[in-house]
Amino acid sequence: MRRLLEPAEIDDMIYSHNAYGDVFADVYDDWYHDLDDIDACVSALIELAERGTVLELGVGTGRIAIPLAIRGADVGVDVVGIDSSPLMLEQLLAKAPSGAPIWAVLGHMVRDMPSGPFAMILIAYNTLFNLLSAGEQRECFGAAAMRLAPGGHIVVDCFVPNNELPNFVEPFQQRTSREGVVLSEATIDIRQQRIDGLFTEVRSDGSKSTRNWQVRYAGIEEIDAMAAAAGLKCEQRWSDYEKQPFTESSSRHISVYGCAPLVTR
Repeated sequence: MRRLLEPAEIDDMIYSHNAYGDVFADVYDDWYHDLDDIDACVSALIELAERGTVLELGVGTGRIAIPLAIRGADVGVDVVGIDSSPLMLEQLLAKAPSGAPIWAVLGHMVRDMPSGPFAMILIAYNTLFNLLSAGEQRECFGAAAMRLAPGGHIVVDCFVPNNELPNFVEPFQQRTSREGVVLSEATIDIRQQRIDGLFTEVRSDGSKSTRNWQVRYAGIEEIDAMAAAAGLKCEQRWSDYEKQPFTESSSRHISVYGCAPLVTR
């Protein structure tokens, strides 16, 4: 049931092209396999999907989509994933078990968003911020809202920006890898809400490699406003997929949006 669908060529003159996928495809599973409790994540998403089809934007190597499709096969949940990185999707398709109800689409996650309708649309950890302008982020909400089935949900998972972000983050060890350690540094443009980061992997043999990344971040109030402009309202908000309450000290929010009811006079 797995296949790769290719829509029209991405137009970089209209939509930003974030190269994150191709840059990180070969290390993504190594570096981010422990980002979430996947069992808790899949359980929460299965509950929201309610036996419908799920669309994941920026599906990557299938970190969430594959276990979601495997569990979903038992309860009638199919998964469609879109990503602009052929290298990411190659890994997804290579890993997905034969017969798993998962489809991969190669394209820009806003311009080439599949038509649906979908019971749930997942915008997993910081994927919204990979769209490098506020306009694209707003358009993402609008396009996703139009593709929701009645009673459907949009799940947005992002870090919470600190109100006192520095202009520069000095290099520090962020994680270990199979090859050694990964150092992280970043330059932050607060006015543009832009972070330009650099990861340097220092291997055990002394060799190094670097990988650049960029995001355009947004605070919760701005994200809620984008959702509201698309006719959506926040129905639930957690600090993790175990549904721990979101508080002022939470560094991450998982927000569940649904269509706002029509106001009649």
